[in-house]
Amino acid sequence: MNSTKNSSYDSYNDRLGEILNRSITSKMRDSSIDETLAGFGKLRISALTKAVELSPLVKEATIGPNSPAKKELIYEEKQIPAKIEPLPEDLVEDKLRGDLGYNLIMKECEAQLHQLSVEFFRKSFEQMICKRAEIMNKCFQKYSEQRERRDMKYHKRKLQLQKDFHENDNLNVLKIAKLDEQNNSAMINRQTIDNMNRILEEQNKATARFAAITDSHTKICICYNEITNVIASEPLSQQVCDKYIPTIKTVISNISAIMELCKNASVTDKEVKQAEILSLNLENVLKKILNEINEIKEKERILKDNERELLKLKEIEEKKARELAEKEAQETKVPEVTKTVKIVRPDKTKVKPMFYSSKNYNYFKELSNFMISYEAQYSDLLENVNMKKFRFDCQKAVNTPVNALSSVSSTHMKDKYEKLYKLLKGESVQVLDIYFTVTQHPHGVAYCTALLAKKIVRQGELLVSSHPEAAFPLAAVVIALWASFPDFGKLLLANFHKQCPYLVPMFMPQKEGQTDKEFYLSRGYTYNDEGVVEKQDKFLKRMSGIFRLICAIWIMSTPKFINIPNPHGLQYGWQWLASFINLKPEPDISATLLYDFFTVCGSKFLLHYKIQFIKLIKLISTDYLEVLQNIDEGGPKTRLEVLLQNILKTGHIDPPSGLLQSDIW
Repeated sequence: MNSTKNSSYDSYNDRLGEILNRSITSKMRDSSIDETLAGFGKLRISALTKAVELSPLVKEATIGPNSPAKKELIYEEKQIPAKIEPLPEDLVEDKLRGDLGYNLIMKECEAQLHQLSVEFFRKSFEQMICKRAEIMNKCFQKYSEQRERRDMKYHKRKLQLQKDFHENDNLNVLKIAKLDEQNNSAMINRQTIDNMNRILEEQNKATARFAAITDSHTKICICYNEITNVIASEPLSQQVCDKYIPTIKTVISNISAIMELCKNASVTDKEVKQAEILSLNLENVLKKILNEINEIKEKERILKDNERELLKLKEIEEKKARELAEKEAQETKVPEVTKTVKIVRPDKTKVKPMFYSSKNYNYFKELSNFMISYEAQYSDLLENVNMKKFRFDCQKAVNTPVNALSSVSSTHMKDKYEKLYKLLKGESVQVLDIYFTVTQHPHGVAYCTALLAKKIVRQGELLVSSHPEAAFPLAAVVIALWASFPDFGKLLLANFHKQCPYLVPMFMPQKEGQTDKEFYLSRGYTYNDEGVVEKQDKFLKRMSGIFRLICAIWIMSTPKFINIPNPHGLQYGWQWLASFINLKPEPDISATLLYDFFTVCGSKFLLHYKIQFIKLIKLISTDYLEVLQNIDEGGPKTRLEVLLQNILKTGHIDPPSGLLQSDIW
């Protein structure tokens, strides 16, 4: 019986373990720990209840190898009530022992179940915590990477904007900033754009102020140079200028202080107004000096006229006394005079001085006619009083970049070139604090083109004559514009020939019936308001400035962004030199222009033409200077002679001072 009970217990344990394993496996899949524990409790109660009900009925093994063979039960149609017999004592004892075993087994199972449940809960909770931490770390890392990329992109864009802000045109930076605001509003907010607009506006105002101050400074320099020339050339100027020296020094010191402020970019409208006032003050000083000198000269002229009248009266009286003696002497002098005339006339007809070549003169007339017909296009613009402001804006659009032009940097030069290029193209350009378009008038482009050609030649007269180095940045911009606008080049040459006829080259002779004023004007001299002709030293200085400018144009190379060679290069300089030395030399001007030519162009021509250029220098130093020696003993001839001797001795010519580097732009 015990063996039967043990077999039943084993079978029961196996089934209970199987049920528990299934329950545990099933409940482990459950997401809720509470529901799993509740299921285990129900299973335990159900198992114990069924075990109690089956224990008095089962006496042997029901499953397994020890179970007896199943017997076929035959139930009768009428059931016979079973006899209830009292349980024997040994059966009660076995039942108690079996209940105790069941209790122990159930407690052991319950303990194992509790331990498994706690372990499962702990592992599930730890896995859930680990998984959550892992997901949080991944999310945080991804968010950090995105934020870092966004910050790097924003920082990179900010640096690029700052770089563009300093190097590029202010208008382009503003457009880029506005474009960035539209494309990436989250990165650059509206406040940043407003700040940039204010900065650009302030910078534009600062540029306009600097241009106005530079213009005033240029005018002051020109006035100061004219005052210096007056003091050097006029003997009477010393007594007149002494009282104006303190005023001149004050103007110079004040404008120098303002220019120092410009270096620090801290100028205001007050300094601009002050610079204009200083310029007007110095111009007034110059006018007063010239007026006082002219008054003194007028007084001296009146005194001299009175003296001449007295001398004329004396001469008339003496003439009457000499008439008789002259009549007697005339008969004896007639043969000698006739003989002298016969000797001189053959000499005059023998040498026919060459004033110009027909080819060069025809080209000169062609350019003059072109300029006249070109200027006729905009005659209605000049006569229309309603277009006065438009003409003034055109003048500002031309004068502002030309006056500010220098070789300070390639960016500066290209900026001035682009403004003039856009102007001649008819595009919108910024003039001080406004935007201006020359196409507001049908002939606005033609008017500005002619204005620019005159302004360039004027810069040669005023600026290059005092500062020869200024010729090179001006020439660089000129040939860049000439390559794109051929009409501008023709107008420029026509103005060069008009102001300096020696560039044709030609020496116009005085025609029959031509007044002295007309003759001097044809030679390039100027007259003041009082009708007094220009002094020789001032004339030579002005011609030298114009000539040095065209020499710089001859030797200049076009910038890299223009794939066109110099439209007025070395061959035109060689052609001028060959034509010039074939003309009859003139005092002062011939030696001055040749000296300027070899100083500015000599180095480049020697490098290009080599031995042919040396041969030409030898010819000039011998034959040409021999003719010049007979008519000119001044300083220009001596300087030219020394320069040519030094070139032939060393075989080298130094480059001119201020020559631009080939890669400057």
